[in-house]
Amino acid sequence: MAQRFTGTLLSLAAIACCSVMAQDDAPETTTPPSQETSVPVVKPWTLEDFRVDIVLAASLVIFVIVLYAGSQLNTSKAKEWMGQHLEYLQSQFALVGDKADKTVLVKDGPSDFLLYVSGRRNVQYGHWWIKLKPRSDIVSWIINIVWTLTGLGVWETDRIEVTMTMDKEINGRYVLAVLPSNKAKELRDARFDLKTFTKLADAPKLSSKYSVYCESQKLAEAVMNSRVCDLINNAPDFQSLIISSMPDYEPERYKGDGDLRFELSFNMSNQTEMVQLACELPDVLGGLTITPEIKNRLRKNREEMEKKEAKRSAEERAEELAKKKADAKKAEAERIKNMSVAEQRKYDEKERARELKKMQKKRTKRM
Repeated sequence: MAQRFTGTLLSLAAIACCSVMAQDDAPETTTPPSQETSVPVVKPWTLEDFRVDIVLAASLVIFVIVLYAGSQLNTSKAKEWMGQHLEYLQSQFALVGDKADKTVLVKDGPSDFLLYVSGRRNVQYGHWWIKLKPRSDIVSWIINIVWTLTGLGVWETDRIEVTMTMDKEINGRYVLAVLPSNKAKELRDARFDLKTFTKLADAPKLSSKYSVYCESQKLAEAVMNSRVCDLINNAPDFQSLIISSMPDYEPERYKGDGDLRFELSFNMSNQTEMVQLACELPDVLGGLTITPEIKNRLRKNREEMEKKEAKRSAEERAEELAKKKADAKKAEAERIKNMSVAEQRKYDEKERARELKKMQKKRTKRM
């Protein structure tokens, strides 16, 4: 009886252990969480959402308006100035403008206009550049304001730049300049012809606001004692006058004088003094008397420049020759380096024989 009871207990214990082990090995099952359905919410558009787009679009519209309005304003100013002086220019030149296209002014960008003239005594041809403020370029306008306020630049103005090339038969080739005194040194140092050939000259009749630089004092007096001095003194628009037969930049090779030309720069206005000066100056230069004293001074200046050029050319040739010798010596050393032992032995023997001959020749000359 006791044995049967004990066996029954052991059987129940074994069944309980197996049940526990089966529960531990069974995979865990989790109840999936309940998913709530999200409903999208549509946010209404506001002006704040288009802030960047509005700024970009407004900037583009302003840029286009300024570009068009500035270009039209510059064109109007150029035509207005041309209309004020056209009749006088036509009385001075046989050709004013482009005869083929039947146009007077040629537009070269939103701020620049060109007038071509020819057909006048003592003149081959001339270019009148009308250079206006960059009214159509906002960026350039702002930069110019900043530079002016910081002292790094000057305020741009509407101005005229005239370049006339004199006739080839005109008497004299020289360099002369009338510059504003407060900028004279800076302007002179920036140009090869002025820096190389001119010196400060006296001009008693000229206003103290301007300085004269010339190759010869006598030449400066001959030019400034004419009507040129009066026109400059009476014109508040005058900026500078440069008469030169030399290049304004330093050339690679000095080639002497070219055609005589003058460059006149002045502020654009309705006054006529500077236009008259540009038209009368060819007659002044054509009738100028170049005395022997002036010719001697001009000749000496050019001889000095020719000597400097000859010296520079000789130095360049010497440098080039030295470089060629160095390259040849380097190539010869490389060739010897690549020789075989037998070839190097023969080469050394030849060199010793050559040196021996040189020594024998020197001894013979001494005897």
